[in-house]
Amino acid sequence: FDTKPVIMRAFHGAKTVNQKSGRDERDDDYVTKSEFRMLLKYVRQYYEFWVAFDRIDADDDRRIDHAEFVQAKDALERWNVDMSDPEKQWSAADRDGGGKILFVEFCDWAFENSLDLDDDDDDDDNA
Repeated sequence: FDTKPVIMRAFHGAKTVNQKSGRDERDDDYVTKSEFRMLLKYVRQYYEFWVAFDRIDADDDRRIDHAEFVQAKDALERWNVDMSDPEKQWSAADRDGGGKILFVEFCDWAFENSLDLDDDDDDDDNA
């Protein structure tokens, strides 16, 4: 159960929310009190993306290849992603064109597509 990628993405996400000029460089090494709430929100969101990423990554190499992505079309549609053109979505997700989608790429793409697992326990009605 390795959540390091989730924590790293959440930390960097929280750090970008309150960026301000003239702050102490040491602030980049830790989450400040004003950033803590956002860190918790991002941990929850990035963990959901990690679960989705892990479900698609059939060979557990921490990368999604084209075949895995296309095979996950039905799941991605259930998760609120428009998969009417899988090749377009593949190109959008594989930003660096390397032929594999890394977790950081997946997260950016998932945010843009409002990916939402259908079986998680979030309460969308009370958000």
